Amino acid sequence: MNFRKNALAALLAVLMLALTACHSEKKNFANDVDDVSSQEVQSHSTDTFTFRSTDMDGNAVSFEDYSTAKVIMFNMWEPWCGPCRGELPDLQKLYKKYKSNGLMIVGVFSDKNGLADIVKQNKLQYPMIESCAAFDRFQTGYVPTTFFVDGAGKVLSDEPYVGAKSYEEWESVILSYLK
Repeated sequence: MNFRKNALAALLAVLMLALTACHSEKKNFANDVDDVSSQEVQSHSTDTFTFRSTDMDGNAVSFEDYSTAKVIMFNMWEPWCGPCRGELPDLQKLYKKYKSNGLMIVGVFSDKNGLADIVKQNKLQYPMIESCAAFDRFQTGYVPTTFFVDGAGKVLSDEPYVGAKSYEEWESVILSYLK
């Protein structure tokens, strides 16, 4: 009887992950580029995070572009991921509500296919940037995967958050970092 309960609990855990996250064959969602000069790793320790990449329009961006924020939420997602797309409206509402309190949300993608349409349909106002090698250390093999840093690049989350979350769940996490 105990075995059945444990097996059922394990099955439910796997099912919950499947419903809130998408798996990819590639653990690293960053572009496979031999020359990383335009998207190079800038992080020199595991305590801080920085990067250089491009936004969805091809413009150069770097960590410094967002460093005036008190808390930066990097949400790694992909246009083909249903749970990722499902949480976008809530992320936009949270961004709008807490931007004046120091929150910056940055969407991180590697697949541009359908990206512009999804951003437009959801009226997303927070920035979208292309994944680069600096994000590799946060990759879990699932999207969405989210992590938080402060304006100095200090990583705030002990582990990345895996899977989509509700407005209330994200709000609780965000408020804990904005204290």
